[in-house]
Amino acid sequence: MKKIIKNLRDILLYSDSYLFELFVGALHFFILPLAILEIGWLLDVQILGIIIGGFQLYSVGMKDMRCRYYACLAAFILAMITVVHYALVGMMAGSQLGWALVTIMAFINLYRTFNEKLHCGVSKSI
Repeated sequence: MKKIIKNLRDILLYSDSYLFELFVGALHFFILPLAILEIGWLLDVQILGIIIGGFQLYSVGMKDMRCRYYACLAAFILAMITVVHYALVGMMAGSQLGWALVTIMAFINLYRTFNEKLHCGVSKSI
């Protein structure tokens, strides 16, 4: 069991994060602007979702480490903003808990891209 936990931890913290980045970017770009309508018209969050999600998809497609890092940072901040909005209106239950999972995934992406940026250099593309 210890080996399985270690392997899962290594995969989450050190494996390539492209797929998670695409997932978080797609959720922010396509789903967040519509999902946040449960709360109401939050144009700041909706517009940020499109901009940040689009930027994250773009940066992964470009394979530019600097862009990927900043996109992950922005996605993490947006994910936290989304969770705070849901929590403030008492809707952080049921399917809305998925946004907490997105926040965790966005943080893991940020952690991995930060480490990758340290090891590969800021200006080096992968």
